[in-house]
Amino acid sequence: MKFLNKIIAYIPIFAITISMASCQTNEGLKMEWKIIDFNKIPGETPFDAYSDAISRYKFSQIINYSKDIFFLLGDNSAENPNSASSIIYRSVDFGATFHKTTLGRGTITEGCFAEEGLFVVLQSSNFAGEERKNISTLFHSKDWGETWEKITHLDEVNLSYIDFYSQKTGIAVFSVKKAGEFVYEYRYTKDGGKTWIKFDLDPEKICILNSDHSLLYIENNDQLYQFDLEDGKKRLVNSLPIPQDMKLIYIKKDKKTSRLVAYYFGKERESYKVGICYIDKGEYIPLPDGYYITTYGDFYFTEVYNTPYSSYVWSEDGGKIWNKEELKDFFIVPRPIGYADEGYIYMIVTMFKGKEENRGARLVIGYPKKNS
Repeated sequence: MKFLNKIIAYIPIFAITISMASCQTNEGLKMEWKIIDFNKIPGETPFDAYSDAISRYKFSQIINYSKDIFFLLGDNSAENPNSASSIIYRSVDFGATFHKTTLGRGTITEGCFAEEGLFVVLQSSNFAGEERKNISTLFHSKDWGETWEKITHLDEVNLSYIDFYSQKTGIAVFSVKKAGEFVYEYRYTKDGGKTWIKFDLDPEKICILNSDHSLLYIENNDQLYQFDLEDGKKRLVNSLPIPQDMKLIYIKKDKKTSRLVAYYFGKERESYKVGICYIDKGEYIPLPDGYYITTYGDFYFTEVYNTPYSSYVWSEDGGKIWNKEELKDFFIVPRPIGYADEGYIYMIVTMFKGKEENRGARLVIGYPKKNS
């Protein structure tokens, strides 16, 4: 899909190089790290003589409900490239224990929390003659992944960009083959994903649900509209103070305050400018170049990918003062990365220091050390 491809195309540019000239920083601070070796999880074994257990999986997303409850979504295609099975790894105790399950052939491409329920999309395919047909299946769990209910099975459809406001109301982008070509369209559900209704909004528009019957989207980078899902009417809510050289990329909900945050990058591909806008009050905040942050109230944080060493940066005062720690004990796989609560980051890395048994692929959880 075009606008999703744009998001993917922009993010690596901003993650490669950073400039610290525009903010005050404290360097040399230390973080706490929890290192999780999948070789030691019951039922797991090393992938081969050279690779650790976690290397047999390709995870598309690390999704957090909180710092304690998180999921790794993907498949085992590194081990079975021609017949991959979907994989969901779950922990509800901050990585002390894990539970693994599969929902069948294919891969889990994305997930979305709604209240205490989790929706996930299983993408698979089959062949009718020589033609490959895509299949999307939506699953829902109400018990943190202990059990799963199949909600809907969609032949010849790619389901993506799911956003559920509640366990009943959600939207998604459908890629449907019509007259031999794929057409993208928004649809919404009022029954937890069992049935879907097309609504008249350009799928290029980036939007987010703000109630069980309406969503918000931004037109021309700075015009905030509300769209009623039931009658299709739209109204202008506000004009946002966005600089002309910035382009809307994403809208997310702050998990602490529930405020909606719009993310902007510089329009030019060689630009590293980043900014966020709290759309409820039209408050635009420029950020240091290259900081694609996660917000948790006034706590801003992110991993900034660089070579040879990435950095973790965070601010406790809404971006006025930034802290930075260069991560020199491991190399980071730039995606997926999960974020939770006040500064918690979840990454897959390659450890290369210490004893031989401590080296290799690991899942790590990091968070800033609190002042005593």
